[in-house]
Amino acid sequence: MIPQEAIERNAVPVPADHVQPGLVTQAQLVRLHGQNILFSASQRAIFALSETAADIWLALQEGAPPESIPRRILRGRLGPVSAKEHVRAALDEWERLGLIRPPAPSISTCPDNRLSQTLAVAGRAIRIVYPAAHAFPAITVFSHLEVQQEKANTLFELVDHGDRIHLFRDGEWLRTCVPEEIATVLKGELLAEALKHGTYELALHAAALSRSERLVLLCGDPGAGKTTLTLALAHAGFGFVSDDVTLLNADGQGVGLPFAAAVKSGAWPLLGQHYPNLYTKPVFRRPDRKRVRYVVPKEFSLGSLSPRPIDWVLLLHRDSTSSSHLAPVDPVGALRGLLNGAFAPGRELSSSAFDVLTQVIGSARICRLTYSRLKDAVELIEGACR
Repeated sequence: MIPQEAIERNAVPVPADHVQPGLVTQAQLVRLHGQNILFSASQRAIFALSETAADIWLALQEGAPPESIPRRILRGRLGPVSAKEHVRAALDEWERLGLIRPPAPSISTCPDNRLSQTLAVAGRAIRIVYPAAHAFPAITVFSHLEVQQEKANTLFELVDHGDRIHLFRDGEWLRTCVPEEIATVLKGELLAEALKHGTYELALHAAALSRSERLVLLCGDPGAGKTTLTLALAHAGFGFVSDDVTLLNADGQGVGLPFAAAVKSGAWPLLGQHYPNLYTKPVFRRPDRKRVRYVVPKEFSLGSLSPRPIDWVLLLHRDSTSSSHLAPVDPVGALRGLLNGAFAPGRELSSSAFDVLTQVIGSARICRLTYSRLKDAVELIEGACR
């Protein structure tokens, strides 16, 4: 990966956002039989509001800046300090829920408080603009995908507002997160972008490694150990192609989406011996609050991402009561294993996508890998792929 010092030299400063007064509301307030109800169309959710909360919401709808709202809701025994606390608590909760957001970013003349990088993902150029205060360490997670390109197909912008970060895509608000979730949220949106706009017949929920110009795919349910086994195999000499998703083209060849591998905390002791600098990597949080560190094997290069034929498909099954072994899988079991989590453009599996899948099953060697110890699994795969 590129050292942070090099990223700081190469990161592109861009004009800052001009945040206008007020917040944008993203729900509708109605009153039914004396009850205040907030409806979010995007989330298909409703929220009950007290009279005070409804007053705060109405003030926001009218464009009032947050600092002026406490004066507007003073009533009865609600004093100035209590009014401020009510406003603060309501705004924090609504922002966390994505019911309010800051205005969309706009160009101004302040050049020093934003950094950007342009990435190559599935044939598209994607530009990410960060607030300088929150660019690191998230910007380092994607540095291996950076390209020098003026124009981008898509622009993602991160806007900091209080303790939260808001993500916009081409000026449209997407979601909010806290700073320690930035890398994980961006990875998810970049994956969605690749699946929406990439050229492929089928996307498989599978890690991919290269061996002798051919691919080995690792498939399995969450918790099957795809990431840990992928990085262990990369350390053993396999080429790193993808950690989580592999695209199939019309010829049945695989193309990886090589995002940095997210290593959950439970796997840190297993991989620490292979990647001594793992414990120096920053810790990020997923939205489910699990801790992860991101790793890209040092041998990775963008030039290794050309389409390649698939030689092996391994369906992973961890079982602490069995010895490690490889067993052939019949075509029906192979189809079920590969279709688990598969994604097709337009959401529907077309006949052409199914043809590609059957082509892969007909030409690749497909086995179920049952294992308990990581070392045994690596040795089995190394031996099979010689």
